[in-house]
Amino acid sequence: MSAFKVAFTLKQHTPIIHFQSDQTGATLRATELKPKFDRFLLEHVKDLPFKKNANGEKSLDYKVKITAIENNIETIEKIDSQKNKTIPDPLFFGNMGDGEKKKFAKAKALHIEFLSFDSFLKKAIEEYLEAFLAQTNFGTRQSKGFGCFYLNKPFNSSLVPYKVYSFETKNWKSDIKLLYSFLRQGINLPQGRDKPARFYCKPAIFTYAMKNNWTWDKKAIKQHFFPNDLKAQQQKYDANSPVNYVGQRAYLLRDLFGLSSEQSWMSYRVSIKKEHQEIARFKSPLNFKIIENKVFFWADKSVETMLNQTFKISTRGNRPLDLSTPKAFRFDDFFEHVKTIDLSQHIESKFHKEREFSDLKRILDGIKASK
Repeated sequence: MSAFKVAFTLKQHTPIIHFQSDQTGATLRATELKPKFDRFLLEHVKDLPFKKNANGEKSLDYKVKITAIENNIETIEKIDSQKNKTIPDPLFFGNMGDGEKKKFAKAKALHIEFLSFDSFLKKAIEEYLEAFLAQTNFGTRQSKGFGCFYLNKPFNSSLVPYKVYSFETKNWKSDIKLLYSFLRQGINLPQGRDKPARFYCKPAIFTYAMKNNWTWDKKAIKQHFFPNDLKAQQQKYDANSPVNYVGQRAYLLRDLFGLSSEQSWMSYRVSIKKEHQEIARFKSPLNFKIIENKVFFWADKSVETMLNQTFKISTRGNRPLDLSTPKAFRFDDFFEHVKTIDLSQHIESKFHKEREFSDLKRILDGIKASK
């Protein structure tokens, strides 16, 4: 190995969603890795020499070569031959409107080689690549665990500058979807049209709102736009249900997990829009890293940009509703609340025999054990 080169072998733990999946070498691209790694190194290492392009973006003087070993390309959607229908991936929603099919690419391993004639920069690459990989995924839907790469060694969660939670998994996609739904919007799985739910679970963010004497946003939106429907629902549930509980103030809470600027409320046959003068997009602060059969996750500090912000909520033919996010919200405080939830009390006993109940219990038991 040249004195100017440093090489690593990476293990790919989850597929990367690739828009060029039919091309040779469809894997992690240097064009995605290098700008991210440049920003990471410049943030963590002082006095690194850099260049600026015409847009003022900084870059470091090294080259990257990535070679995939035994790369495998898979179709995202599977076909159930018995039912003759497509089975969607639980964490990927279509081809995102660009007209080009995407597929999964997963290699047995990746060989990555850095070339730099600057010894200081080369040393920084050697010292910081693991921390960079610990905190970074690649490709589409990376915050949900796709595109996980790491050195071929046990995951070092101390390299993540946030509190890390974890749980064991045999199906990381289904588990992440289940956990995310439990945290943000709740779970309501119907048996069929006009039939009662097969499984129902109110969201953790609603019980956290109750703890803080807040009214959560879904009830506030129903109260403003669909008061008659809300009254009919309230008669069916107790005072501490999501449709009945009234706090001192209503807050927009679900969008702290990622802004849904437009939502389809199917049962009302309307679209709910949320508008802000400066915030058009906000991706989820939750980040998932899958290593072997374990899911690690944490919340970054980006939620701070969403705090104390007022959104105009509207639907066709109605007077808009102004609803704000809280002035203060810490995901770690929220997760500590999640640890206190007793699922046997949180979920009605008639649903305890369902698979989702046992899966949620396993996930929460893992989270509760996180130090």
